[in-house]
Order: sequence, then C-alpha cells, then structure tokens
Amino acid sequence: ALQVGPPGRWWDDKHFAKQLKLTEDQQRHMDTIFEQNRPTLLKRYESLQQEEQRMEELTHAKTLDEGALFAQIDRIEQARADLGKANLHYMVQLRNELDQNQIAKLGEQQQ
Repeated sequence: ALQVGPPGRWWDDKHFAKQLKLTEDQQRHMDTIFEQNRPTLLKRYESLQQEEQRMEELTHAKTLDEGALFAQIDRIEQARADLGKANLHYMVQLRNELDQNQIAKLGEQQQ
C-alpha cells in the first residue's frame, strides 16, 4: 500500500518539516487534506469495526449459519476495501503536495 511518511500528521513534526523543506503553504494544504478526509476515513473504519462485530456475534450463535457467515465475510471484505480505497485517496492527495525531491527524501527515511 502507498504510505506517504510515517503514521499521523508527520508534516506538523518540525523535524520532518525542516528535513523535507516543507513550506508553510504545503503544510496548510496537508492540514486541509487531512480535515477533508478524516470524516470519510473514520466512517469507513467504523463500518469495518461494525461488520467485524457482526461476524463475532454470528460465530457465537448456538447454531452456525454457514450462508450468513459467508455473506458476512463478503461485507467485511467490502468494508475493508472501502477503507483501503479511502486511505489510498488520502495518501495520493498528500503525496501530490510534495515535489520530487521531498518524495525521494521521504522514501529514504522509510527504508
């Protein structure tokens, strides 16, 4: 999966910002991207958690309904895919704020 920087709001870290030579404008744009994507990411994460909880409940039933279990697996995988897509969208937006030198420096730090 595409990972742009360490987890969290790494662009607010003074060490990283200085090392990557991030401009204040880049940091402001990244803050905006974070705020725009946060509700969707939280919603997708919560949806995945709910689907996993439903699976837990199904597996603790007195009798297991194989059809219901397989259907729930499909719902979990769809929720996981939706979260992954939302996260990738967010990461691409963050990466688009960086120039090629900054991307290269981030890549070096992640190795």
